[in-house]
Amino acid sequence: MKPRNLIAVVCALGLLLAVGAPALADEHRPHEGKIISLDQTAMSMTVQGEKDDQWSLYWTESTKLKGDVTVQELQVGDKVHFDFMEKDGKKWLTEIHRTGKADKD
Repeated sequence: MKPRNLIAVVCALGLLLAVGAPALADEHRPHEGKIISLDQTAMSMTVQGEKDDQWSLYWTESTKLKGDVTVQELQVGDKVHFDFMEKDGKKWLTEIHRTGKADKD
C-alpha cells in the first residue's frame, strides 16, 4: 500500500472512531431515572432522566430484574437503573434494577 493511501485509511478510521464511538457508547451504557408512566398490560414504561431525557421502554420475559423486585412491584415514581437495546424501532429493556421506591405522600 502506498504511504498516501495508508495515511488516508488511518485518517478515515480515526474520524470514524471519533464520531461513532460516543454514539455507540451512549446506546450501551446504563441509564438512570424515575418511572413516570407504567403500563403492565402493554409491558411498557416511560422513564424520565435527570437531564429531562425520556425513554419509552418495553420489557419481555427475558428482561433481567436485579434485586428483590418483580415487574409487577414496580410503581410510578420508583427510581431505576437500566440498560436497553434498540430493535425494530423500540427500546427493549435488557436489565432493570430499582434503586429507590416511590415517595408516599
